[in-house]
Amino acid sequence: MFWLGIDTATRRASIALAPAPGVVRSLQPGGGHSPELLGAIEDLLAQAGATAKDLAGIGVALGPGSFTGVRVGLSTAKGLGYALGIGVGGLSTLELLARASGLPPGSLVCAAVEAGRGEVYAAQFLLVEGGAVERRSPDRTLPPARLALELLEGTALAGDGADVVRSCALERLCTVATGPLAPVLADWAVEALPAGTPYRPGGPAPNYIRPSDGEKPRAGA
Repeated sequence: MFWLGIDTATRRASIALAPAPGVVRSLQPGGGHSPELLGAIEDLLAQAGATAKDLAGIGVALGPGSFTGVRVGLSTAKGLGYALGIGVGGLSTLELLARASGLPPGSLVCAAVEAGRGEVYAAQFLLVEGGAVERRSPDRTLPPARLALELLEGTALAGDGADVVRSCALERLCTVATGPLAPVLADWAVEALPAGTPYRPGGPAPNYIRPSDGEKPRAGA
């Protein structure tokens, strides 16, 4: 059995299988169109000598990130989960970046992703044993300079917003590169969605944090 990881929320969109080291594929930013994503998943499974019937669970990036990418990833994961009767779960993109940092337990990591409007999406985490993390702040949007003031010296920054936050901190913070997030999602799904976990209607919800520029605030909001 295999578990599928889908990240179409970030600029380094990817899909991966676990337990299958190295079975990972990069995608175009934003997730492309659903048919293209389904075709890529089919190709990835074929690479591992498997088909969709060999999937036991699916982990998907919930955002923040590309609004279109989040929607495409979630709808594809839920569609497959429903059709196959398997569990679907998800993680915040920011938590995924912290998990993908590869730093030792005890490290502080702040994941920062460009959010437009002069802001970043960000959250802080403490790395613990077993590759897991403890959340130290909620996912939110704020100006990079304000975020930099909150971070302890030596905090590692991950994500495409890392450099702008570091520049506001007068270099007292460090940055760390991360690889594709789909392998992290697939590995997480192995533990979070044991074989036999059924599909649950509704499933994980998108983590947009704020409305897209194309969405108007509701009256009275």
